[in-house]
Amino acid sequence: MTRHYEVFARINQGDETLHIGNVQADSDRLAKLYAHNTFDEEDWDLLAVVRREDVLEVDVDQEVLSPA
Repeated sequence: MTRHYEVFARINQGDETLHIGNVQADSDRLAKLYAHNTFDEEDWDLLAVVRREDVLEVDVDQEVLSPA
């Protein structure tokens, strides 16, 4: 099953982590490989992939300020 992954990176430890793109892959292992091959133009301190379905949107008005 093909999944969508968001790709994040930072150049130096202590720098901001940036969203730099996305990849599609059939497994987490392949997603890491695709991200490395696609975004290897920098000497990243961190390169990470996150399954798109695991990214949680923060809606301040509806979730954070509402009682549980």
